[in-house]
Amino acid sequence: MDTHKPKPWQWAKTIFWGIVTALLYAMLFSYSDAILHMAHTTPESCVVLEHGQHIYYHKVDIAACTAKGGHVEAPQYWHVLIPILIAFAISLTHGAFTGLFWDVMGLKPANRPKQKG
Repeated sequence: MDTHKPKPWQWAKTIFWGIVTALLYAMLFSYSDAILHMAHTTPESCVVLEHGQHIYYHKVDIAACTAKGGHVEAPQYWHVLIPILIAFAISLTHGAFTGLFWDVMGLKPANRPKQKG
């Protein structure tokens, strides 16, 4: 029977990547309103404040937007990069943490016997 005892540096790396992952998720939820605003204003959009919440309309002319009590925001095409970068950063850190976590726990994939072909 194989007993697995992780080295201290494995614990340190696992804890580090776990903390970084948790911080990224906390930032994602803390700034969710700003991220949603950027996502909705990637194309030109009409922003209307209704019942304390922003409502976004796309492909609306200026007259219809002002009639609803809103204002038109110019398109910010670089905003499309924000969710891509966030997804990449969380995926990278979460993947590192998960891989290290399973190594520290001693779980490895099963070795499959080679098939004769």
